[in-house]
Amino acid sequence: MAQHWPKGAGPNFVPAYQVSGVPFVTSSLGTDLTTSPVQIDFPYATRFFIVNNIGTVPIRIGFTENGVNAKGQGEVSNYFLLAASGSTGRLEIRCKSLFIRTHTTTGGYTLLAGLSGVDAGDFPVLTGTVSGSTNGVQIPNFKGVG
Repeated sequence: MAQHWPKGAGPNFVPAYQVSGVPFVTSSLGTDLTTSPVQIDFPYATRFFIVNNIGTVPIRIGFTENGVNAKGQGEVSNYFLLAASGSTGRLEIRCKSLFIRTHTTTGGYTLLAGLSGVDAGDFPVLTGTVSGSTNGVQIPNFKGVG
């Protein structure tokens, strides 16, 4: 009799991204987003997401806090800038968290994501600064995320 059951859908389990995503929606109040990053953690890896800028100033969107703050790696910017009142459109990107902040002053956002069946705990840590292992698990260094 088997003692060890498989964990289920891992981060590279393609069928988890082929079905419609489970909805996840959040937003700010419109003026409460500042130059301090907001971290949005998803319970499952995203299948896609859409960010709308509901403020009057550009916002930064990235995958790490250092990325949106442009810290490390010689102060390289690892974020994309969304213009005032702009939308990213549907981005088919797998991630377990996003970081959003304003470029200057205050602003706001709305976020719609479609979640896959891949548990966020099974998804790799996206980092551009750490390389090595934690509890015997290798943590790769992803270039371009901060």
